[in-house]
Amino acid sequence: LKAYRFMLLSRVLDDKLASLARGAKIYGGVFLGRGQEALAVSLGLNLKKGDIYAPLIRDGAGRLAFGEPILDAVRTYFGSALGPMRGREGNVHRGRPREGLLAMISHLGAMISAVNGALIARRFKGQPGVVGGVCIGDGATSTGAFHEGLNQAAVEKLPLILVVANNQYAYSTPNDRQFACRNLADKAIGYGVAAHSVDGTDLEECLKVVGHAVEQARRGNGPQMVVAEI
Repeated sequence: LKAYRFMLLSRVLDDKLASLARGAKIYGGVFLGRGQEALAVSLGLNLKKGDIYAPLIRDGAGRLAFGEPILDAVRTYFGSALGPMRGREGNVHRGRPREGLLAMISHLGAMISAVNGALIARRFKGQPGVVGGVCIGDGATSTGAFHEGLNQAAVEKLPLILVVANNQYAYSTPNDRQFACRNLADKAIGYGVAAHSVDGTDLEECLKVVGHAVEQARRGNGPQMVVAEI
């Protein structure tokens, strides 16, 4: 019920933001999470206070589940100085780093290394039981940042959960022109990373699979990669 509540809240907020954008009340991009709510909320709910979360622009349901106030989204879209970024950043690059919610650098894999660094910092400080969740799209798996970040996480055995939302296209590039492996989950195996596959539109399955991945990482079993078909 909690998951459904955040999914509905996210959908209503998205619809309102889209309406404001069509009315020229919002300047800049408005990116909606329609169809991706189940996957996003499953990660946001399974993380806890003290964890690190790096969502993407379409992970509104996950942000809400992790504790982001609705006002943060609205104020950032309107460029308000009262927002978490004080009106100084793009309207979708928002976060509360001190609370573990990282502001998005890029949707092309750069957040993997950023979360790796935060997890290593927690290790140096002797703070056990912390996990870091990173959300990327299928296109990010074709970048150098993905390779470097995932390889580092595997070598350091970091408690990283990498959630890949495969919506079949990276901008305008279809899957068959982007990678030759059978499934994106196969990429994880080459790095020595545990791989999980899930239907990203099935809430019950997402809660189960993502929850299991978070638990494995928290237990010290190294990074986990979840590939969701959207």
